[in-house]
Amino acid sequence: MPVTINDIARLAGTSGATVSHVINKTRYVSPELEKRVLDAMEQTGYNKKVAEKQNKMMMGNSSVVAFVVPNVSSSVYAFLAAHLNDYLAARGYMLATYITGEDKTLEQHILSSLMSNKRIGGIILAPSAEQASNYSKLMRSRIPFVCLGRTFVGAQTDSVTAENRQAAYRGTMHLLKQGHTDIALLVEDGSQSGMEERLEGYKEALAERGVRSDPKLIIRIDNKDIGNAGKRIIYRAYEERRPSAFIAAGNKLTHLLLQTLGDSGIDYPEDVSIVGFGDEGWCEIVSPPLTSLEQDTEKMAHLAAQRLLEIMKGDGGEKQHIRVPVELVVRKSTQMIGLGPFGERATDPHEITLTNDERQKLRKGNFKVGISFHYGGTAWTRLHEKAIRDTLENFGISVISVMDAGFDPALQVTQLEAISMQQPDLIVAIPTNDNATAQKFRELSKKTKLVFMSNIPFGFSRDDYVACISVNERENGYNAGFMMGEYFKGSERIHAGFIQHGIAFYGTHLRDMVAEQTVREQYPEIEVTDIAKFNDIADAYFICKDMLRAHPEINALYVSWERPALEVIRALNEMGRKDISIFTCDLDYNVALYMAKGEYVRGISSQQPYKQGEAVAVAVAKALASGSIGEQHKYIGVAPYRITASLLPRAWKEIMSEPLPSEIERCLAE
Repeated sequence: MPVTINDIARLAGTSGATVSHVINKTRYVSPELEKRVLDAMEQTGYNKKVAEKQNKMMMGNSSVVAFVVPNVSSSVYAFLAAHLNDYLAARGYMLATYITGEDKTLEQHILSSLMSNKRIGGIILAPSAEQASNYSKLMRSRIPFVCLGRTFVGAQTDSVTAENRQAAYRGTMHLLKQGHTDIALLVEDGSQSGMEERLEGYKEALAERGVRSDPKLIIRIDNKDIGNAGKRIIYRAYEERRPSAFIAAGNKLTHLLLQTLGDSGIDYPEDVSIVGFGDEGWCEIVSPPLTSLEQDTEKMAHLAAQRLLEIMKGDGGEKQHIRVPVELVVRKSTQMIGLGPFGERATDPHEITLTNDERQKLRKGNFKVGISFHYGGTAWTRLHEKAIRDTLENFGISVISVMDAGFDPALQVTQLEAISMQQPDLIVAIPTNDNATAQKFRELSKKTKLVFMSNIPFGFSRDDYVACISVNERENGYNAGFMMGEYFKGSERIHAGFIQHGIAFYGTHLRDMVAEQTVREQYPEIEVTDIAKFNDIADAYFICKDMLRAHPEINALYVSWERPALEVIRALNEMGRKDISIFTCDLDYNVALYMAKGEYVRGISSQQPYKQGEAVAVAVAKALASGSIGEQHKYIGVAPYRITASLLPRAWKEIMSEPLPSEIERCLAE
């Protein structure tokens, strides 16, 4: 004879009405009495009968799925709600969204109401609390539910979350590979949002690179302080620790960080690099566009809804915790940390200032400076020289000699002797070869002050020279590799050749190494098929031909800078290989013209020679006025300029300090 509700009432020692309230959640019943009723139902098997009946009621086309969520002001939850609605509507279900505002008491009221609502077929929950004990009533109710975006600990439950640990690991590793070691992590306290997993991923990346985790760089902000109090916490941490980069481990924290920097006049990426978190549409339209860890909200929503429907139909099986990978989208809110010849961090040229007394001393001193270039006849040299002359003239310093060695170390040694005979107070030089010219520069270092451009001679110590000023070569190489990777992103297998500088020259060696590393590590669709090195610029012509004869499948080339790139283009023209895409460094008329025509050149990471020349001159002036520029300014880095065809007009004007040539402008317009 089948068990009835009255049988359960007699067994539990209560009334049939109370049993009905327990089953249908229509009135408050004390926990003790509720437990007696539930035990009686389980003892008699009546619970299975109730579950079958409720499932039948909840599986109609009019069933509603509830989405219980902290807020919809966050775009992550807004996107999740939109994707859930689309997926469920296509399968005959309505989505009703309930907002808890991170209020645990309100959340419990909402869940209790939903559990007693016969129209609710299942619940998708982004929990506000961290412990499973807060959801014991929900778990006992047998109403199907799945956690989404967040989950709780202390009990097995079905859930779909982002790969939080992997996301923070990737964001931190991206910054570490750019040379950052002082990386601050913003984490949110007071909410269950995978923050601890993100912290673990951050620490894992630091440990892998041998960087000590500094507790003072882990900045915890209570979820109630996402406002002015949070801004003060971030600004105080920045002032005290001076991190070179921030990772915001949540989308609200990303907003807060950007607001703090804006209010404080701190620029990114110039003053600090940023990696944000979330699926924010504005990340790509802010200026500069934000590098971010973006969750696949569509996939997360679909997997959660799919899992819920399986449970509602009785096909759930074992509990599942599904993790969805997070994508690192690299934009322009981070920059490479330049490292000097001794591993020192590059400083910004604007950090070097002269006092009024120092300026007066320069005007009265009749100081003389000689310049030795490794080669000339290029826009790079012309702009460097012009900037040095213009700036030194403003300080009252004379340029007595400018010489061009044409990449000949022996000629440069002779020229340096000639400059030395004029008894300059300081020599500015870019060595043609770090080894072959080292002895002559060591002799000069005992007679006069030396300021180097790009690199220093072999065997020099930090005390042998005033300063080295360079483009940030690490970022220069990264830009070239990044532009190659982004140009071919989503393509099938790409074969790339790398034509690198073979002479011992710190700057180009670092640039070439980072370009290759960036492609290998960040763009698996690109295979580095061959690498060859040239000593003389003209050799790049023959190397290109040999490389393509051996590997005709190559369709992308990296070339160390623009002059050998032009030799490579000459070889490609003769071979009829117009299918090759070139990525190189430094801007001049000819590579710009090829880019404007849409031939060969697809990306250029260019030095800013005029700005670098200005930095050289300021370092010279400071050294002559005060004897040195300080140990912290031994290596001065100037950021390179990333150029594609669409950016060419603006880049040309900013780098060359002149309007875009008419022929290039005409080609761009065609």
